[in-house]
Amino acid sequence: MPAPKAQSELSALPVAGSAPSSKVAKVVAPPAASSGATARLDTPEAGASTPPTATTPEEPVLASTPAPEVIAPPVTPAPPAEAAPAPAPPAEAAPAPAGETPVAADAAPAPPVQAPVAPAWLSQATFVWPAPSLLQFELSGTSKGVRYTASANISWQHQDNNYQLRHEIQAFVFGKRSQTSVGQMGARGLLPTRFGDQFRQEQAAHFDRTKGLLIYSANTPSQAIEAGAQDRVSLFVQLAAAMAGTPALRAEGRQLSLQVVSAKQAEVWTFAVLGTEKIKLPVGDMDSLKLHRLPRNEYDQKIDIWLSPAYGYLPARIRIIQANGDVIEETLKSVGKP
Repeated sequence: MPAPKAQSELSALPVAGSAPSSKVAKVVAPPAASSGATARLDTPEAGASTPPTATTPEEPVLASTPAPEVIAPPVTPAPPAEAAPAPAPPAEAAPAPAGETPVAADAAPAPPVQAPVAPAWLSQATFVWPAPSLLQFELSGTSKGVRYTASANISWQHQDNNYQLRHEIQAFVFGKRSQTSVGQMGARGLLPTRFGDQFRQEQAAHFDRTKGLLIYSANTPSQAIEAGAQDRVSLFVQLAAAMAGTPALRAEGRQLSLQVVSAKQAEVWTFAVLGTEKIKLPVGDMDSLKLHRLPRNEYDQKIDIWLSPAYGYLPARIRIIQANGDVIEETLKSVGKP
């Protein structure tokens, strides 16, 4: 008599989220391994009439005795992982009461402006100021190959710790050009506060030492002020007072570097002491100390200045050669009071 076929019946499991069902899975012991019978799983869908399909188990069951009926508990799916909470929006400031102006939070204090490092020669210099003077010059020059003559003057005045300087050129061909400098006198020389350059209209440079900046009316970018900075006019008196008070600076071959400010920009000029020289001038023959600006490139102005010991080392002769070959030369013809 052939061995009977065993059946494994599986009732439907409860659906997650629905009410619990009283149906449970029934497991009927499989046939013995020697019978050659296969297990059959019935998985009827609710309301379906399709006959069960036989399947082969992945692993044979070794027990030959009928297994007890096992009641499987309903399977409850794991709850979905909770999403991380979104960051809380920034708290809004409470509105100011009506009629009151909100008070802005105090800004962080600005870092202190560091004092620029002075050139070595400036730290060693002692300044002896020349007497107030009005220097009159004869001026000659060439412009695009055309020679011309004009008159020029430098006016130097000071009272207490304040000074005023003016360098003026009056030419028939070009009209009048005036450069002015005002500021204070200190232990390290002149401290300009404003430089003006007027030819048809004026442009100016302001020395803001609180911020450590040079500010230009021409709207060119501001620049940092260096220690001992001078403008195109105060330069003459700064060099004069330093030479008068510090004999060591007059040694031939000595070099002096300083920041020189125009109405649009500032750059470092370096002067070399070329030694003493006797010169002939409209005012008469005199001894002088010659300084020469060392150009940094081929487009720099070439400048020679002859300082007069007889007049507190104020300039007695000035020669400027432009990059295009134009020349301006001023020679002292008289010295008086401003």
